[in-house]
Amino acid sequence: MGRPKLLMPWGEGCVIDQVLQAWCGSQVSKVTMTVRADDEPLLQRAAQHDIDVVAVDPPPVDMKASVQRALEHIQGAYQPEVTAVWLLAPADMPGLTSQLIDHVLDSHQEAEPSIIAPQVDARKGHPVLFPWSLAAAVDQLASDVGIRELWNLHDGRTICWQDDRPLEDMDTWDDYQRLQSQQEDLNP
Repeated sequence: MGRPKLLMPWGEGCVIDQVLQAWCGSQVSKVTMTVRADDEPLLQRAAQHDIDVVAVDPPPVDMKASVQRALEHIQGAYQPEVTAVWLLAPADMPGLTSQLIDHVLDSHQEAEPSIIAPQVDARKGHPVLFPWSLAAAVDQLASDVGIRELWNLHDGRTICWQDDRPLEDMDTWDDYQRLQSQQEDLNP
């Protein structure tokens, strides 16, 4: 995109502000974000929110490595109970809402824990909820296999969601412009 996409303007702040406001406004008990240790502008921006920021050095080679660092932090800082859950979503989803996060959380059944993902039509998206027991399973995945493989190896189910905007991520300049336009249509 030619510039750091998480720091691109969005609403009254930038993309990462929008995403973190959704997480912090939801029912989750704690938000953890991994950031490359050499990304000082993003570290400073993330520090403005009530979240745990894990500065990763050396930079993670992929999303799985980034998630592994976050899970290690959560385990060390909070020692989650076996009945706990963790949610995962990329940071480049400015349409993510607290309502969607809460919908995913509310769909969790402690007596029958499973991976849960929202779905619009035939499209599955984020945030994805995992039982805490699967945190260790991330480390057991082959090096060339992503976290998505947990869905194939363990019970997973989808829950309906009506709006696909929160499922959209931002990988290109066209994505950014399209998502900005959609946001402006919602908040003229």
